[in-house]
Amino acid sequence: MILPKFDYNAPATLDEACQMMANYGDRAKLLAGGTDLLIALKKKAVTPTQVVALDRVDEIQGFCSDEEGIYLGSRTTAAEIAEADLGPAGQVLSQAAAQVGSPLIRNLATIGGNLVTAMPAADMAPPLLALQASVVLQRVADQRELLLSDFFVSPGEQVMLPEEIMSMIVLPRLPDGCGGAFEKLGVRKALERSIVSVAAVISLADDGRTIKGARIALGAVAPTPMLAHDAAAGLYDRKATPKNFVTAAKTAAKEAQPRGLRTSAVYSRLMVEQLTIRALTRAYEAANL
Repeated sequence: MILPKFDYNAPATLDEACQMMANYGDRAKLLAGGTDLLIALKKKAVTPTQVVALDRVDEIQGFCSDEEGIYLGSRTTAAEIAEADLGPAGQVLSQAAAQVGSPLIRNLATIGGNLVTAMPAADMAPPLLALQASVVLQRVADQRELLLSDFFVSPGEQVMLPEEIMSMIVLPRLPDGCGGAFEKLGVRKALERSIVSVAAVISLADDGRTIKGARIALGAVAPTPMLAHDAAAGLYDRKATPKNFVTAAKTAAKEAQPRGLRTSAVYSRLMVEQLTIRALTRAYEAANL
């Protein structure tokens, strides 16, 4: 398929990119890795008159950390995240990034793009929800930071203004005794969009058995990636036992909101239950490392 006609813009800084988006507004689309946008352009699903490429904007590439958290530039690729040492809890994100598409796609796909497209099956969204991530949205002379849990609106829709650029994803520093794990179900092991995905992060008390906090996030089983609040709350101050994990998993399955698009709602709920048990078990093991 031939791409539609558009003007190609290549800013060298984030400020320059923000100025372009302020000038063009909803006539423009941002290009980072291009794994989603190029397909949409070929299908004529979007027809911007301007494309603003971010591949020269180095300030939103890579990641760093301090005593307060980890800061991921929105142009950081899935491949880079998959290879990063993000700790026992942060490994939930690395595990998800390692399952994005194929090696070729992971070398191009960015964490920002994975979120901005706002797809229910986005692989990196559930881990970031489980890690209590927030996103920084930048525009000319202004920025705002909001929790990722407040970012998604509906399939393909989020809260960003046309002139905003996601510049950073912030992961707060979690206490010692935390662990995370990601589980995904697809028809194939690679190049597959999730049918169901589950990310779990748990925090243990000093005895290494009592759960002091938990977050369970689900992907592809609701209009947007979602937190299973009731399932996580039911684990508070309970022992990390298989029985309690099963109970939490059953609650998570009830909280899921599958639409029955790629498989039946009954099957999706069954898989939520099974993957939640696996994710919680592996998160507990990681927390004890």
